Parts: sequence; C-alpha cells; structure tokens
Amino acid sequence: MSMTKLERLTLTNFRNFERLVWTVPSQKIVAYGPNASGKTNLLESLSLLVPGRGLRKARIEDLANNNNQTQGWGIVGEFSNQQYDSNFTLSTGCFPFSSKRQYRINSNIIQNQNEITRYLAAVWLTPQMDRLFLEGPSGRRRFLDQLIISLEGYYAKELAAYEKSLFQRNKLLSANVLDHNWLKAVEESMARHAVAITAARINFIQQLNQINIIQKAFPETLLKLNCSIADYLMKHPALVTEDYLKQKWKMNRDQDAENRSTALGCHRMDVVFFENKSNISAQMASTGQQKAILISVILKLLELIKTNKKIQPLLLLDEPLTHLDSYHRKILLSSLLDIDSFVIITGNEISDFYDFEKNYDFLNLNHGKIV
Repeated sequence: MSMTKLERLTLTNFRNFERLVWTVPSQKIVAYGPNASGKTNLLESLSLLVPGRGLRKARIEDLANNNNQTQGWGIVGEFSNQQYDSNFTLSTGCFPFSSKRQYRINSNIIQNQNEITRYLAAVWLTPQMDRLFLEGPSGRRRFLDQLIISLEGYYAKELAAYEKSLFQRNKLLSANVLDHNWLKAVEESMARHAVAITAARINFIQQLNQINIIQKAFPETLLKLNCSIADYLMKHPALVTEDYLKQKWKMNRDQDAENRSTALGCHRMDVVFFENKSNISAQMASTGQQKAILISVILKLLELIKTNKKIQPLLLLDEPLTHLDSYHRKILLSSLLDIDSFVIITGNEISDFYDFEKNYDFLNLNHGKIV
C-alpha cells in the first residue's frame, strides 16, 4: 500500500483565507504562527474534503471569508498515489448566495458523499477534545460517532435518520398528539435506525480494541459502551431488539410526554475510555494521561482505516503537544515520522519543534497568508 500524497491545496474565500495556493513540499508538515493566523482553518479545510461537517462541525454559511460572505467559498485538494499511478482531485464548496454544499471528484459533481471514501479519509485531533472526559456523555457520543464516520460513511445517514425520527416523536408527545398510528410509524423508524447505530458502535469498538499501536509510550486504550440497548442487542437478534424498543417506547409515552424528552434510546449512550494495563478510566486520569489516551485512540483509528479500507488517511493534529510532557512530545513527533500518511501538526511556537526541524517542513502562517 503506497501513500496517498497531498500535492496541492487551493482555498478560495474560505475562513480567513481570501486566496491560498499551497504546493505541499512533503507529507510531514508543521504549521505554526500566532493565534488567528489560520492554522486551524487550514486543517478544517482538509477535513471538509471528506464526508461530514469537518473538525469544527460548522454551518455552511459560516465558512465563507468574513469580508466576502456572499461570494461562496471553495476547497480543492490535488492528490497522487504511486501504487495506482494516478492523480485525483477532490473539491468542495458553495456557490454565491447558495446554502447547498457541492462535492466533486476530478471536476465531476457527485451526489453520494460515500464515493469520496474510496479515495480519501481523514482523522483529526483538536483541543476541544481535551474536554471529553470532563463533560457529559454527549461529547463522547459525538466523538465516537465521528470516529465511526471516518471508517463507515453510511453511518452518518443512520444518525441523521434516527435524530429526525426522535425529533418527530418528541414533538408529537410535547404537543399531546395522541395519533397512535403516527407514533407507531415514528417509533418503528426509530427502532430500525437505533439498532443499526448500536450495532455499528459495537462492531467498531470491537475492531478498535483489537488494534495494537506500535507507539508503546502511549497507553493501550480500550473503549467500552455504557448503553442498555447495546447490552440487550448483544444477547438478542436485531429484530427482537427492535420489537423490544418499540414496546418500551409505547409504554413510556405518557412519561416521555410529561418530561418532553425520550428517556430510552441510543442518544443516551455513553462510552468509557480506560487504560488496559492499569484499568484506570480516562475520567480518573491526569490531564496529560487523558491527552495520551486520546492520541492512542486516534493512532488506533488510523491503523484500522488502513486495514479495512486500504487507504492512508490524512492525519490532522491541532495543537497535539498541549498537556504532554517533553518526553511524550518527542515520542509523538518521532512516531509520526514512521506513519505512511500525510501528517500536519499545528503549534504556536516553532521552538516546540526544533529537535525535528530536519524531519518536518514548516509552514509559517499569519492572517491567512503564508509568510
């Protein structure tokens, strides 16, 4: 398997970049510069070349340059792959006065985002993820779901369909609509998608837990679902689980109507991260250990995508050195050199990378321009 190389990135009216044409000098990049220079925006642009809303989960209308918000925006990535002796271009963007995002492969408009996953995947780590173990389950759910989407493009549609049905049920119950046939149809849709989502989560965690990363300085991290539906599904067939959910939701209608929310569902799931050796959960770990756990999960996902999809994902690391001690910083920067993927790291201070100035190419950004 040869590396999919990013050769050139072109940004037009995207975030704080009015126009950027970047010919990529190598596949190991450090982007540095002061706050608001465009480092995270650069990573976000790459994350938007794959299906989904990118590393910030931003709305389409928020992606255009502040000085030209009605002019649309565009991202073009040009790639090569020596194994297949081929070049390809992926692009996405939005036309002026439009709220619809468009995808293209080699200038051809595509309707199904899943087509992109045959060419490219991307994995990222952001500073916002540092709070995963300090906040409630919703952040950990979103993190897990994004990991799965990186591997299985169809999964995003299952989530969207479930959330739509969940919203409809809550709205009907809150409005005291007692149309049992309508509620039954909505709950049947919820059950179908809830089981598909839960099965995907179970399967993904089982696969991820089997991956052993080479970088032994980072903890062997395992994930475990905290989910009553998952517990039931692992003991019963899918159709039986669907019937169980439909029965429970029917029984709970009055209580859910009173609470204006649905108490049971895959939207209530939590996921536990823990070190296999010490059996310590991430919530009980130090800030530095938590960062190491997150990096471990990202590295495992990278290997899983390579194994299952036979492609090398882009690895986008936004300020990954934060909270790491000097030893783990050097181990991480050294380990990334052995990964057959395009890697881009951001940081405010170039001094953090001095020991590796011969191994990485440096990109100095300031106010949306290459200095």
